[in-house]
Amino acid sequence: MKLLSSSPLVLISLALASPIHPVEQRDANPGCTDASFSNFSWAVQGFDYHASYIFTTPAHQNSWGYANFNLSNPALPYQASCTASSSQVNDFFYGSLWYECSIPDGSPAGTSATFAFNRASGQLDFNQTWRCSDQDPQYPITLRGYATVNLSLDCADTTWVNSNWTMGEIYSDRQVKCALVSLDVAPTTMTAVA
Repeated sequence: MKLLSSSPLVLISLALASPIHPVEQRDANPGCTDASFSNFSWAVQGFDYHASYIFTTPAHQNSWGYANFNLSNPALPYQASCTASSSQVNDFFYGSLWYECSIPDGSPAGTSATFAFNRASGQLDFNQTWRCSDQDPQYPITLRGYATVNLSLDCADTTWVNSNWTMGEIYSDRQVKCALVSLDVAPTTMTAVA
C-alpha cells in the first residue's frame, strides 16, 4: 500500500527531472531556406544621403548628415529599415561606426541587421543575421551574411549666405542632397549553422 501511494510522487519527480526540449513551431515564412541558398542577393532600396551645414554665426555651426535605406532579403517577408544621423563634420560618415537597422516586431529571435557608410568613398557595408525554421523547426538554420558595395552618389550641393547677416539670423545654409540609389548586392561572405 505504501508503494502505491508514493508511486505518483516518483512519477512526478521523474517527469520534472527529465529534460524537455521545446520544439519550435514552423515559421510562417515558407521558402525561407530555399531563398537563402538559391542565387541569393539583397536589395538596397532608396539609399538616401543628405546633409545640412547651418551656421547661425560665422563661427557657430550646427551640421548633420543622414544616411537611410531599406534592406530587403528574399528569404524574409519584411524589410530592415536602416537609418543613421551624424554630426561628425565634414563628411559625417567615415565607415568606422556601425548603426543598427530596425527590424519589425514579431521577427524571429536573433534577427538583426547593421550597416556602416563612408561618405568620402561611397562604401556601404552591411551585415544581416536571420533564421529559417521552415524545413526543420527542431533545428532552425541561422544565417549570417556580409556585403560591401561602392555607391556612386549623384549629389547637388547648394550654399546660401546671408549678406546682410545680423545676430539672431542664419548666417549661411549649405545643403547636400543626393539622388536615391537602389541596387541588388550579392553577399561578400555568408555562413549557415543548423
